[in-house]
Amino acid sequence: MSSGQMVTIVTGGITRSLCTPYVILCYSDELSFRLTLSQVLDLLDADDPGPAICNIAVVPKTEKDAIESDCDSDASDMDFTGDSAHLPSRILNSTAELFRSDHFEEVEPALTKAESISAHLIKRNNKSRHFRKSKKTAKSHLPDYIVYEPTAAQCLKATNANPLDVFLAMYPPSLRELPIEMSNLYSAQNKDKPLNLSMEELLVFDGVLLSSGYCTVPRRHLLWSLDDDVHNNSISNAMRRNKFDEIMASIHVVDNTKCNDDPFFKVRPIFQELNSSYKILPISKWLSVDESMIPYYGRHGYKQFIKGKPIRYGYKVWSLASSGGYLYHMEPYAGVHTLLQKTGLGQGPSVVLGLAEKAGVPGGCNFMHDNLFTTLSLIDEMTKRGYGCIGTLGQNQLFDVPFKPINEFQKLPWVSTEFLSEGEKLLVRWRDNSVVTVASNVENVYSEAPVKRWNKEGKAYDYLQQPQIIRSYKQQMGGVDLHDLQVSRYHSTIRSKKWWWPIYAWTLHSAVVNSWLFHRVVMNGDYDLLGFQRVVAQSLLKKFGIAPKGHGRPSSMLAAVTDIPRCFMNHNICKYGRTSFGCEKCARPMHIECFKKFHNLNHKP
Repeated sequence: MSSGQMVTIVTGGITRSLCTPYVILCYSDELSFRLTLSQVLDLLDADDPGPAICNIAVVPKTEKDAIESDCDSDASDMDFTGDSAHLPSRILNSTAELFRSDHFEEVEPALTKAESISAHLIKRNNKSRHFRKSKKTAKSHLPDYIVYEPTAAQCLKATNANPLDVFLAMYPPSLRELPIEMSNLYSAQNKDKPLNLSMEELLVFDGVLLSSGYCTVPRRHLLWSLDDDVHNNSISNAMRRNKFDEIMASIHVVDNTKCNDDPFFKVRPIFQELNSSYKILPISKWLSVDESMIPYYGRHGYKQFIKGKPIRYGYKVWSLASSGGYLYHMEPYAGVHTLLQKTGLGQGPSVVLGLAEKAGVPGGCNFMHDNLFTTLSLIDEMTKRGYGCIGTLGQNQLFDVPFKPINEFQKLPWVSTEFLSEGEKLLVRWRDNSVVTVASNVENVYSEAPVKRWNKEGKAYDYLQQPQIIRSYKQQMGGVDLHDLQVSRYHSTIRSKKWWWPIYAWTLHSAVVNSWLFHRVVMNGDYDLLGFQRVVAQSLLKKFGIAPKGHGRPSSMLAAVTDIPRCFMNHNICKYGRTSFGCEKCARPMHIECFKKFHNLNHKP
């Protein structure tokens, strides 16, 4: 065979070329047979090629033995190019050899067009940027923020929905039907007695969880106690204690027999359904991206520890919320298994872009995030996608940025500022109690605004000048932390040994907080969070609860007479005391023995 003859090598779906007529195909079982190269290509082009091909290699016959040896090859397989659709006849008719082995590599699924674009974003070096000491940036081309009407929120407002209706819309029927089906299935698979969970019982179960957030007892069974100091009449009249225990033991949202590699497989449907139902409220113009912590102190591979957080141990959830604390989207952090597409810009930017894409954020919205997420490359990409962006920058993101050294800037007077511009981005450094650096593509011109600060020495307020970009960041940032604060205020105190139980309870209270914010913003409600949660919990217990039945069947005997009178006969004559008999005519109580004596004494001739 001449050196100009070309054939193709295919490895994991990547096409390359070699100068050879020899073919090796690796399958899943130990088997070897010979084919021509033409037959191999026909096999690959077939609609149903049979066994899944894991690896295909085309090598020269003279180099076949060198594949599994330490021999050197002069030619690299990357030095040649060719087309498998235009091979000469002598190569197509040459002999090929096919091997099947147990070893194979899993082929990742092909990315969609949007994913393939986002997966190849290039992180730009600060050295290649041109910073200017200017108060003005290039003209921004961000689109206007538009809300198209009518919205789902307006449709719900037209129905004059009460707090319970809003909660049931936020906690949709699809999310309630799934635990009913899966809990009954789990009970049938693992319990001797079927659960037979109904929709009404599940809603009462959730009502008990919400009630335990503001009516706390050391043990949950005390809620059904008859003692006056702990008895809860609304809970005990809505559901029996044994039924609640049965639901707690069998509650599930997935089929355990269909598990997969997702670390949060057991609660994944909850996140999916809530992420969908939370879109009932139009996405706000100002958004906050941050991490939420679901407290958990047991053992789990993805339990996180974050120093300095109010909740240090638990499950980390990437969250997207409005500046007022309304949660739009959440994704649990699971390392490489996190369901957010990698962009090549780093973890923080990938989270921001992934949440924006999954939540369907329209153009014109502004994102707030801290230095965990912010990079200059992220702001560039957000500008291309039509999003505003304001975020703090860590010192590790300021290499080759012509700011003064941090040690020199700290020696400057209080509230000193420094600014730079690069393209459509404005970078501002400000000395407050500590030095903070903020970058944005929202503010095109550097400006300042007055801020009020308390002076301890003068015991009065001083008015200082603060950069407008930092003021906007402080006003609009913190929506995720605000949502976490509201969830933790009246959180359920009922616990379980299931590792995913804290997530189930946290998402239930998250739906309550979102319902409360929706009711305040859309329905103009005046409830505080405690009042709203009480109304929802009591409505669930009273509307869907079942009152307890009497103990045993009713007696057929007459009720005993508790007040039995004394015999009317003189006690010197009657020695029997009280009696249930009497004279109907005289209307006097008396014994049968005294009846004749009494009438004889009163009717003597």
